[in-house]
Amino acid sequence: MTDFTRTILAAGALGLACASGALADVTLSGVLTDAEDGNRFFTRLGGTAEESLTISGLKPGADYLLVTTLHDAATGAEVEVVETPLTAEAETAELVVALPVPRNEGEVNIDYVTHNVLRLAGEDAVLAEATGDAADPERAIQVHAIQRVSLVSVRDAEDGDNRIDGAGGRVEAVIRYENMVEGYDYTIWGQLLTPSGQSRSIFAAIPSFAPETKAGELTLTFEVPEGLDGISLTTSVGIFHQNRVELREDGFLVWLEDAPQPVMIASDTVLDDTDLFIEVGVPFGQSE
Repeated sequence: MTDFTRTILAAGALGLACASGALADVTLSGVLTDAEDGNRFFTRLGGTAEESLTISGLKPGADYLLVTTLHDAATGAEVEVVETPLTAEAETAELVVALPVPRNEGEVNIDYVTHNVLRLAGEDAVLAEATGDAADPERAIQVHAIQRVSLVSVRDAEDGDNRIDGAGGRVEAVIRYENMVEGYDYTIWGQLLTPSGQSRSIFAAIPSFAPETKAGELTLTFEVPEGLDGISLTTSVGIFHQNRVELREDGFLVWLEDAPQPVMIASDTVLDDTDLFIEVGVPFGQSE
């Protein structure tokens, strides 16, 4: 068992409270989030985490040193260390510690937690320490692996083939998603295009989708109007952070002003796979 694992087990029993002896008078508590938008999830690109800490039981006028370490919750590997000098102005202090979060180059999500240690400046004795728990959403962050979305099938909703009536109809696109976060709110949005990539202003959306599993399938249903007889249609779909986009009344999706990046998580556009095309009515140059 590593020293870090022992620390995690001890912290699990203590929560974010103090230990015993020298720790009995000073306590640490806090919340760890993404500095960009205040949630706990990061894209695979990483970013900056903020830990908002409250330290109680300080001696006004005394100088302290807070050492905050970011760890891989699964392996215990130390990722980043930040030292924060502090002169207590009152018995309770509130501060924010910024921590760089690395990219995730792997195929699985990575959970990170922090380990905080408070000492008097220039002394070795620990006054208080606290270690986050990966199971506590307020005390752990998660950096996603590559998230994917792909089109599985595009069919006439009425009979399941790849042709709808020239007067219009409903098209169902089955979409597979991978490595999503269970319970997190996404917006699923798509549009029908011509094979050349031209939009036909036919949109479909699931405004709020919170998956129950990391991977699965869902269906977008497009309403195709009349007047498109003789053309082929293909599909473009995307998964977005629900709190960073807005759906207009006409169904078009817009990014919220000042929304942190990225807004779109994953997308798939098919322009050259005829198995995923929908034909409307009878193609030009052919007859019934």
